[in-house]
Amino acid sequence: MTSEVPSALAQMKRFVGKHVEKEFDWNAFPRSKGHPELGRAQMRYIGAGGSPKVDDPNTLPPEHFTLSMINLPVGHYGASHYHDDCEEVFLMLEGLLTVGFAWGDEVIEACLGPKDLVMLPIGRPHAYRNDFTESARFSIMVGAKRPHLPIYVAHPNQSDRSFAFGAAPGKTYKYSPASDDPRQRELGACIVRYADQPVHWHPAGFGWKVYVGEGGAPAGNFRENLVHLPKGCGVQIYQRDVEDAYLVIEGVLTVGWEVDGRVVEQRLGPKDVILNPAGRPHYFRNDGFQDAQFMMVVGTAQEETVNFQPYR
Repeated sequence: MTSEVPSALAQMKRFVGKHVEKEFDWNAFPRSKGHPELGRAQMRYIGAGGSPKVDDPNTLPPEHFTLSMINLPVGHYGASHYHDDCEEVFLMLEGLLTVGFAWGDEVIEACLGPKDLVMLPIGRPHAYRNDFTESARFSIMVGAKRPHLPIYVAHPNQSDRSFAFGAAPGKTYKYSPASDDPRQRELGACIVRYADQPVHWHPAGFGWKVYVGEGGAPAGNFRENLVHLPKGCGVQIYQRDVEDAYLVIEGVLTVGWEVDGRVVEQRLGPKDVILNPAGRPHYFRNDGFQDAQFMMVVGTAQEETVNFQPYR
């Protein structure tokens, strides 16, 4: 009887990515080789994202999205590229980041701060750069199990204006939310500001801000909400017909699974991730000293169908 508990817990642990047990990979992007200014590190949680390292045994199995983390040193950048098969989402965790959308040799740039998000549509060339005084860390979610590799349009091998995201002199513009320019409006529809998003409160006791989905950036193959969970609050067991994942931003989150009639739990801290597979009964609760925040990513663009009930 006792041997079943470790077995159930072992099943759950296979779907947990602990930040302190992972390492940043500084060789995740082969196209950066020979270009020190493109140096950036990837920490893979769910799938490989935009990296070709799909055979990494330490990543969680992707279905509708991948999730990784990027560390971008000061003065470094990711060259302008696009994706031809899926959307991509950046969520800022630490520092500041300059993000640019390109239309030919014209680029509009915007600055993202902690807990801000940008959704990068299929086919839209985009790039990012750290113009600031500390390293930037942000999560990247890509809406495919095994996305195609990025298609570069202003790589240093292609352009001497790569640092400017391919913009011609005098053709870099700042993002202006009040502008009627359709390009500005396209970029604006893809940016979610943490400070601007309204908070919705659920009867179960938690709050959420929509980041990707109705009321946030347009959803493609997944949606996501930033969940604020007061200490002492939680929800009862629920399940979905698609996977969901939690990326902890602040505080401590207790996650429970029901496995073969038994309930097992794991505690997650900041930058830890759990992937809850489709059909798996699971729940979350805050047993910590402070309120917790986590990003809930769900493998569908459809609106929420779960009838959350408060934890008892």
